Amino acid sequence: MNEVTPYRVLDVGAAKLALRSPIARLHADLDRVYPHLPETTHGGFADVRVSLLPGSPLRLRGRQVSLWSEGERPFEPYPIHSALPLFEWGSNYLLSQRLNAYLLLHAGVVARDDLALILPAAPGSGKTTLTCALHLAGWRFLSDEFAVIDPDTGEVLPMVRPAPLKNRSIAVIGERDAAVLGPLYPGTRKGDVAHFVPDRDSTLARHRRARPRAVMFPHFEAGARLHCEPLDSAAAVMRLGLNSFNYRALGAVGFRAAVELARRTKAWELRYGDLDEAIACIETLFASLP
Repeated sequence: MNEVTPYRVLDVGAAKLALRSPIARLHADLDRVYPHLPETTHGGFADVRVSLLPGSPLRLRGRQVSLWSEGERPFEPYPIHSALPLFEWGSNYLLSQRLNAYLLLHAGVVARDDLALILPAAPGSGKTTLTCALHLAGWRFLSDEFAVIDPDTGEVLPMVRPAPLKNRSIAVIGERDAAVLGPLYPGTRKGDVAHFVPDRDSTLARHRRARPRAVMFPHFEAGARLHCEPLDSAAAVMRLGLNSFNYRALGAVGFRAAVELARRTKAWELRYGDLDEAIACIETLFASLP
C-alpha cells in the first residue's frame, strides 16, 4: 500500500476511528453502512487507528485481508470479501481495550427525549435485534455494542455505528418498515451477517448525550412467554459489572459509576419470545417512570 494513502476518519460520537486500506470494496461498503457521516481524511487524533491490508492474490484458498493496529495483528486474517465485518468487529474490540476514561457496558442504548434506556446483555441474548427494533419504533439510536458511561456525570455518550445482525435476525429486522441494511456477508465466523444502518437523525445527534433512565437486561428465548421482573439496585450493580468490558480495570471508579447508574435508574430483567410484545412492555414501563 502506498505510504501516502490517507486515513479515513469516522467520527461516531464517543470515539474516532481512523482506517487506511487500498481495498475499494471495503470503502464502498463503508459508504453504505455509514451514509450519514461526513467523510474526513486526515492524520489527526483517533482513538483507534487501523490498516486493513490484502494478502497475496496467489493464495490457493482465496485472498485474505488482515487488520493491523499499532504494529500488531490482533486477529487471524479474514476472507477479503469480509473486510467490513473484520473492521467493525476488530475496531470494537480495540475500543473495548482503550476507552478507559469511561465505564463501558456491553449494551445497546436507545433514548426518548434524551432519556436513555440501557440494554446490557451477553452475546446471543437478542440485544442487537431488540435495539434495532426499538429504534425503528421511534427511539433514538445511541449504540448497539457500547453503553459509554461518563463516571463524572453519569451521562451516556452515543457510539453510533451500524449494528451487526446475524442469521435469523437479518430477516426479522429487514422486513420491518424503514429498516436499512448493508450488504449481506454469508458464512462468516459468526454466521450470516448484515449491518443495520441507524437513521440520519441519530447519526447527526452522535455528540448529544443522554441521561440514563432505565436499565433492561433482555434475553430472547424462542417460544417463551413474556416475563418482566424488577431488580433492586444491588442486583443491578452485580449484573452491570458482569456485562462490562472494563469494570474491573477501572477499580473504584468503575464500581462507583455502576452504583450511581443503578441508583439513578429503574432496572428490570426481561425474558421474551415475541419482539413486538417486548417492545410494548418496554414502552409501557418507560412511560410509567416519573
